[in-house]
Amino acid sequence: MANYILKEMNDLKKVGKRIVYPKMETFSQMSLDNMVKYIREKGSPFAPAAIRGVVETLLDATTDWLSNGHTIKIDGLGTFSLSLQFADDKGAELKNDSDGMPYRRVEVKTLNFRPAKEYVDRLRRATDLTRSERGVKKVRKMCYTKVERRERAVCYIGKHGFITLNEYVMINNVSRAFASHELNEFTRDTQCRIRARGRAPHKVWELSPTGLNL
Repeated sequence: MANYILKEMNDLKKVGKRIVYPKMETFSQMSLDNMVKYIREKGSPFAPAAIRGVVETLLDATTDWLSNGHTIKIDGLGTFSLSLQFADDKGAELKNDSDGMPYRRVEVKTLNFRPAKEYVDRLRRATDLTRSERGVKKVRKMCYTKVERRERAVCYIGKHGFITLNEYVMINNVSRAFASHELNEFTRDTQCRIRARGRAPHKVWELSPTGLNL
């Protein structure tokens, strides 16, 4: 059985209107070890090492195929494909049709997954939803605009040299998920000087030496 909560937020299409939407209440995140144990407990004839080996082999195979320009369709599950992005600070504007784009460095942005209809139908039939709490939970109101949050981050970085995810959350009064999404959005913006350094959980954001001032 799964739980859901109702959330309320401003309607982005109609000023002054508010909308309510359901959101899944997540209990935990299943790891590979948990998955292997679960498959064994469901009566699989394969040893844990064999199950893990199949998963790791699948990861290797999908990496090979996707990185060589293929998409992957697994019947009953869905289709996987790569999404790309420019990996430099040059603008995306095409100056004129005859010149085309100058040399650009391109990298993988993310992995797209489009679930098969039969898999979504299977999830719909298997999921028994129960409301976990009464009333409607309001989405917290933003204390600052996007531009103000960015400027506050720039000022903080200018004073301390860098900003962490938790510090961005603290100075702008937003959730960790929202902060992560917005900081990553800033790093993709060629007009913004905020750039990421390192990897989670030690990832920080700093100002690049070049670019436009905010």
